[in-house]
Amino acid sequence: MTVASITDGTFSADVLAHPGLVVVDIWAEWCTPCRALVPIFETLADRYAGRVRVVKLDADANVETVTRFDVRALPTVLVFQRGVLVERLSGARALGTYVDAIEAHLARGDAGVIAVPSVERIVAAPPPVNAESDSIREARALLASGEATLVFKHSNSCPVSFTAKRQYDQFVAANPAVHTRLVIVQRERDLSNALETVSRLRHESPQALIVRDGRVLWDASHGGITAPRLEQAFTKLQPPA
Repeated sequence: MTVASITDGTFSADVLAHPGLVVVDIWAEWCTPCRALVPIFETLADRYAGRVRVVKLDADANVETVTRFDVRALPTVLVFQRGVLVERLSGARALGTYVDAIEAHLARGDAGVIAVPSVERIVAAPPPVNAESDSIREARALLASGEATLVFKHSNSCPVSFTAKRQYDQFVAANPAVHTRLVIVQRERDLSNALETVSRLRHESPQALIVRDGRVLWDASHGGITAPRLEQAFTKLQPPA
């Protein structure tokens, strides 16, 4: 059985309002392990037809849902019972793993659902960075540049960040004269923290900053990072003809 696709726009009706168990496969076209799971989820859809709703969601096209449920790796499978997230399985698993999870939640039924009030994610403060460190000096130099510089913080484990980076890459390819600095957070954690310290702008990833003369002139994060918005931001920085 072909697995039905859902979107940000249909998520509430297809998943959160469903009275039973829903299994959501979050995937992307570029994700090789995701493609390997296609026959597994078709098998699950066949096996549990009429008992469990099995659906898929394209991470690249549905950033709102990916961000809302903090999906950081692909594939990720989210299991909902009566609209409540009850299990998260990251990475490709064997068919038996998904069957065991589904059977366990079917056996629990309503008893497996624990309503948890929505809470704001608490973001830990970054570790202190030595004021004399190379990272602090580089962060200060980036902000102090007399040329507008685009700094892009990228997480190489986050599908949302990969979507934003494609927009960044598109902008950079079309604007080779623009000064840029790509910061891969996992590799340059100290610089990422130093940029937060120096700019006094709370860290996010993905995050785009346009800096010049010691100031952040423009910033955006997550789905707000698009090539057209970057074009617009740099256009506004140009002096009138």
